[in-house]
Amino acid sequence: MRENTGKVVLVGAGPGDTGLLTLKGEKYIKQADCLVYDRLSSPELLSMAKAGCELIYVGKENHKHVMKQDAINELLYEKSKCHELVVRLKGGDPYVFGRGGEEALYLAERKVQVEVVPGVSSSVAALADAGIPITHRGIAKGFQVITAHSRKDEEADIDYSLLTDETITCVFLMGLAHVKSIAAGLMKAGRRAETPAAVISNGTLAAQRKCIGTLADIGEKIEEAKLTSPAIIVVGDVVSLNDRLDFFEKRPLFGRKVTVPYIETMPENMEAEAKDDGRKSENCKEIKNVNIGTNELVIRLQQLGADVTPIKTGTIKSVIIPEFINKVSSADWILFTSKNGVRSFFYNLEQSGADIRLIANAKFGVVGKATAQELAKHHIKADLIPMVQTGKGLAGELSSYMCDNNEDDEKRDGISDIIYGKSNQKIRVCIFSAKEASADLEAGLKDFCELEKIDAYVNEQANESILKSVENRISEAVFTSASNVDRFFDMLPEGTVVETAYSIGEKTTAALKQYNIREIVQSDDSSYEGLVNKVLN
Repeated sequence: MRENTGKVVLVGAGPGDTGLLTLKGEKYIKQADCLVYDRLSSPELLSMAKAGCELIYVGKENHKHVMKQDAINELLYEKSKCHELVVRLKGGDPYVFGRGGEEALYLAERKVQVEVVPGVSSSVAALADAGIPITHRGIAKGFQVITAHSRKDEEADIDYSLLTDETITCVFLMGLAHVKSIAAGLMKAGRRAETPAAVISNGTLAAQRKCIGTLADIGEKIEEAKLTSPAIIVVGDVVSLNDRLDFFEKRPLFGRKVTVPYIETMPENMEAEAKDDGRKSENCKEIKNVNIGTNELVIRLQQLGADVTPIKTGTIKSVIIPEFINKVSSADWILFTSKNGVRSFFYNLEQSGADIRLIANAKFGVVGKATAQELAKHHIKADLIPMVQTGKGLAGELSSYMCDNNEDDEKRDGISDIIYGKSNQKIRVCIFSAKEASADLEAGLKDFCELEKIDAYVNEQANESILKSVENRISEAVFTSASNVDRFFDMLPEGTVVETAYSIGEKTTAALKQYNIREIVQSDDSSYEGLVNKVLN
């Protein structure tokens, strides 16, 4: 127990879209020793927490409290005695109906240092993504944000006589169950029955839905639409602009649910991987390390509007490579089959105590553009990137590359100096790949190189046996490897139907054909870009 209290930072997590978290908020989440979070906090935000961070869930849903507000206040105070930095992560903005003021006052009265990091409020952001500007010249000169939820979990006692100005947009938070009574109250106070009104569910998320109507009929319309919370009610003439300003829902993949089985990649900071993830979680929500924030395929599909369900099928773990210096220092070519191989290589380089001079004379080949980009982060430009981004493609182009650069070499017993260097030794090639990697690259090189395949990392299967996050019908799924296919279908509940599967290449397609899939669409080239283009088409 610390003699003095640490610092407590109230961080606004934003309205749901993780991209709307502020830079300052992200910094504090990553530094936190203890993270106290609500129901609306995204798992992606929680995965930012450092190893050893204590995670405590205190949220509530449908009036079911894990912890009452008074207990939360005291918890923050007690944790400030144990930790240097406690972060209270709250949906939206801490001071916009988030009870952040109560928490801050409680702590300040006990001489605890407090900082508040504002967040993007759903009262503005959800409207924007629904195509509704909260103010608009000539239509709305201001806005009012009202809670429709009382301290006793009942409908708030709202004085509707204060909400009759037609030039003011009214935004009601936490009021999905009270839409009819809110509309009735506004009309009784004098608002026109034909006043435009909207209800936005899951605002800023790919699952966003909205219902447009008037005060007279919005109650019936949302019942038919079966919208779910969290939801926001908007009343005012600005609602009529939604068709022309609805850019968010007009994205090409909006409304499509896409399942993406993925393998959790090695972190760029390999020191984090080498240590045990000692994060602890209290109360009823289990926290898993869902490192999908940098998954390029998931990010691209989300940018195009897809409602992506990522399913972790495995985890990449680094390997300490025995005799690393001896193996690498004598290599003429170093080949990488993925960015994980690159990360493991430089991790082992650092662990060995050597530096970049160890590989000064080596050339580098990579299986594709993404791996080349990872290598470039270490200020090394790939000497060879094959047109066909596969192990077989790399092997074929490497042999051609060597031939093209040694055409005038003298022959020795019919064997070119491509194979034998100046020291009368075969060209030495080291392949950094997964332990379970395809043998195509090795097979294409073994006849003319002194070849060593180095198991740079392992791909461990996820432990889950049942996917609770998918329904019994998956409309679209995207697969980036054959191993992902087998693992994914092993994890699926019995009877689950996959309508359309998108494959990154031939081996993945062959694996998919073993299962009952109604349509398989293969990418024209083995890349994320090619996969995304097929989903778009």
